[in-house]
Amino acid sequence: MDNNVTVNQGATRRTHTYTFHREGMVQLGQLGELVTGHNETVFSDNYGNILSLLYSRVDEWALSTLLQFYDPDIRCFTFSDYQLAPTLEEYSYLLNIKIQHRVPFVCAPEKPRLDYIANALYLSLGDVHDNWKKNGDTHGFYMSFLVEKAQEFADKGIWEAFNAILAALIYGIVMFPNIHKFVDLAAICLFMDKNPIPTLLADTYYSIHSRHGKRGAIRGCLPLLYKWFKSHLPASGPFVTSTQKWSQRIMGLTANDIVWYQFRTGISEVIIRCGNFGNVPLIGTRGCINYNPVLALRQLGYTMKSGPSDREIYQSVYFEKRVDPVALEEIRKAWNNIHIGERSTLGAKNAIAMEPYTDWVRERVKTLLLPFPEVPLLYAQPPKISETMVSRERFDQVRVANLRLKEKDRDMDLKRYFLKQTKNELARELKTLKGESSQARKRIRNEKDGIAVVAPTEDPQKVIEKTIKEEK
Repeated sequence: MDNNVTVNQGATRRTHTYTFHREGMVQLGQLGELVTGHNETVFSDNYGNILSLLYSRVDEWALSTLLQFYDPDIRCFTFSDYQLAPTLEEYSYLLNIKIQHRVPFVCAPEKPRLDYIANALYLSLGDVHDNWKKNGDTHGFYMSFLVEKAQEFADKGIWEAFNAILAALIYGIVMFPNIHKFVDLAAICLFMDKNPIPTLLADTYYSIHSRHGKRGAIRGCLPLLYKWFKSHLPASGPFVTSTQKWSQRIMGLTANDIVWYQFRTGISEVIIRCGNFGNVPLIGTRGCINYNPVLALRQLGYTMKSGPSDREIYQSVYFEKRVDPVALEEIRKAWNNIHIGERSTLGAKNAIAMEPYTDWVRERVKTLLLPFPEVPLLYAQPPKISETMVSRERFDQVRVANLRLKEKDRDMDLKRYFLKQTKNELARELKTLKGESSQARKRIRNEKDGIAVVAPTEDPQKVIEKTIKEEK
């Protein structure tokens, strides 16, 4: 689909037309629907929240609008008075897959061990040999073969094998798409390695950077990128109810309207740099690129105090893997020395931006320019506080307290939602219990005295009420 964001007459920077590479996922969705009950928990425990990618709606107009704000020099999205950048920690949280603190996937082996692949996918070695095909400059399995095997395992109730093949399909078709309806060797290696987050983030940045201002489709895990973007946008109010174009809705927001940090995520450690790099170099399936965690600290709950240093954002990495093996090896070695930022070095979790940082962003916007003209703001903004009215320190303290109250309110909304779900499930169970027996007590015969005694059991209705009370 060609998604050209309309250029308004007042636009201050040229916008670009982007298309998006997406595979049809109807068959995968049908397989995903077979993952139910206890097996759904088993699947999630083994492979994270990747099933959600099959059902995540992707609004390509939203993504196309987001990409207009891409800031190629510093690898982030720069808006009027704030910046957003996908991070390792956020991708890890969204997919519920832990980041392994070790060297991530570098490249697929020239001579893969087919017996290892057979074991990982619960396939016979004969099946692997017969269906291991060459496609372009890589090898792998056609999607049709893996779908057929997954259905076969489901019919036989061999759910462990079914889960493995479905997960491999999601890796190859959704998370690391390369060739149409083909699960290539790189995706299989990533599936077996169980550390996909660094590669997912690398592919996100590399694809966006490669296509910036050029023709061609954006590849990568689009459902995840869209999910990340939406997680920072208002979930209620004018932004949601507005019928304006995405460009106007985004321009109608300020840093005060963005969802910066959800305290329930509990992110305490941040990969801030690797080796001698001032930032984090990433290795993707096709190329290498760096990203700058220092620009995203507010998203992870920390204070943005001032503009970043040149070392933190301008030590840029961007090249195709096969073009520069020496640089690739340098990055691989850097991942042996991961530098972690935490509260002791990053400070308390406030999720606010201080004036020096905001001023730095605004100065950058003057140079970079925004892609769309200004529009009326969607939300009422807090009053500007001058130093003569209240000290900056006191203002920041009150602001942090207000942010925490808002996050607690979001948490309560989430808890109320889950409580309602629990109540509905218990109500269904009560209805089933009443249907199975019209009596709420069991008759037990006292053999010693030869007297029939009614042994009371807890009233199902009281069980429901007790459970709901505990949940509250």
